[in-house]
Amino acid sequence: MNPATPPDPAPLTSREQAVLAAISAHEHRVDAGFANALAVGSPPGPVHRWRTLLLVLAVVVPVAVGPLVLSAAWVLAIAAVALLVVVPTSLVVWALRQGRVHPD
Repeated sequence: MNPATPPDPAPLTSREQAVLAAISAHEHRVDAGFANALAVGSPPGPVHRWRTLLLVLAVVVPVAVGPLVLSAAWVLAIAAVALLVVVPTSLVVWALRQGRVHPD
């Protein structure tokens, strides 16, 4: 036990233990790998860095090359579509994947 952690003043009641068991069962049903990693104390698997690199390249290359190749009107049109459609849609999809927004 960590010496900086104060001792537990009182054990959990049976109701609190039941709530924790329900939360644990729910987490195991939703994402067993994450729940097992928490139980063991190890972080989940490594993050796929190639996805992040691919996303950065997919954004940086068009932003850097686009103004050199396209006219100003096309650059403004593409920027408007990106800001009004692509970015909000990407944020909604990301939130749904994170489980913070329910599709209901």
